[in-house]
Amino acid sequence: MNDEFETNEGLRKFLHIVFGLFAVALKYIPWRVAALVAAAAVIGNWFLLHRLVGKRVARHARGYDAGIVLYPAAVLALILIFNWHIEIAAAAWVILAFGDGFATLLGKALPLARLPWNRDKSAGGTIAFLLFGGAAAFAVARIFGGPAPLALAVAVVAAPIAESLPLRLNDNVVVPATAAGMLAIFALEPLVSWSVIPPIPWPWVALNTILAIVGYLIRSVDLSGLVVGWFLGCVVIVGGGPAMYVALLTFFIIGTACTKLGYGRKSAAGLAQEKGGRRGAGHAIANVGVAALCALACWRGLGLVPLFMGITALATAAADTTGSEIGKLLGKRAFHPLRFKGVPPGTEGAVSLPGTLAGIAAAFLVAAAGTAMAANRLRPGFTGSVVIAKSHVIAVITAAGFLGSYFESVLGSFEIDIPNDVMNFVNTAVGAVLFWIAWNYVPMFGWEF
Repeated sequence: MNDEFETNEGLRKFLHIVFGLFAVALKYIPWRVAALVAAAAVIGNWFLLHRLVGKRVARHARGYDAGIVLYPAAVLALILIFNWHIEIAAAAWVILAFGDGFATLLGKALPLARLPWNRDKSAGGTIAFLLFGGAAAFAVARIFGGPAPLALAVAVVAAPIAESLPLRLNDNVVVPATAAGMLAIFALEPLVSWSVIPPIPWPWVALNTILAIVGYLIRSVDLSGLVVGWFLGCVVIVGGGPAMYVALLTFFIIGTACTKLGYGRKSAAGLAQEKGGRRGAGHAIANVGVAALCALACWRGLGLVPLFMGITALATAAADTTGSEIGKLLGKRAFHPLRFKGVPPGTEGAVSLPGTLAGIAAAFLVAAAGTAMAANRLRPGFTGSVVIAKSHVIAVITAAGFLGSYFESVLGSFEIDIPNDVMNFVNTAVGAVLFWIAWNYVPMFGWEF
């Protein structure tokens, strides 16, 4: 970048905020038209915006950057995913536009204090995010007749928290993904209304406690991993029930075995998991966090889709962990995930044939275990009898799990400075979303009453 180049941050954020006003249009125009406009905005921001308002709208002398392109791309994704609940897309859009926009402007003008966990973020910016993002979200909800106030409050609080974390991901991805995810969990009407909240399955909670302790004793997790892993396991079993927990247990067994397998050789080559293979709280959140969110959606009565999305997230984590560990151990030749040219083993994003095959096998095992349990025992509270096309479900989960883990390899090949735990969380989210996309086209399950 040219050292003399200086971004016009005021202009940049002015456009960021003003474009958010167009979220209201989602109430009046067909979603397909809105999606086409958003797609056109991706192209326009990439090639034309800097010609119209000047190159200083970007953070790069060429006149465009990732953020400028990702903004309309995020809006496009919101419209496509939530076309059936367009008010969620509109609310997440204005949280991004007004919350993130004013957080930058007022955070620079009135920072108050730096956040202890991220010195690049300020308390003033976070407060501005809450005030302006919240006001815009509640205004949109009034126009659209939803989402509900509680769901909005959760999204408005969660988005600036996620944005403040040192994830090294673009805010135009983190903010709308967090806001939309919270709205999806808390705003959608349950398919099942509980007259009595399903009881906590204490025997399974006890099993989870025992396994967490065993994991610590066999040096699979450290103390933080024990505590956070136990908590996430409880969320999975209470919300997702035995099916999702069996998938989690399968992932834990496979991941632990593959990490320990040939640890001495991997360590000698400088490729082994740090701390003797012990994984901490960050690893637990990265690999199980998406499944826990899906379990929360299950607990709210949102049906079978979030259940299998959670199982897919765990299958993705299994594919990623197994592929990486087996690839380090047996992969004598490594390849670039896009160009398929040979690269040195240990290269970021590189894949190997043994690792890839092992990852697919791991995803299949998690898929088979979770699906088999779902076909025989669901969490109390589901109504009617579920009919599951097990071969279809297992095939889709396996494919989505593999593709989610491969997405991380592709992302890593660009040598983007993103923490590994964040990459793992992203790939499990991608796997879950891929299952949701497939659910719209592949017959997998239904109900008999």
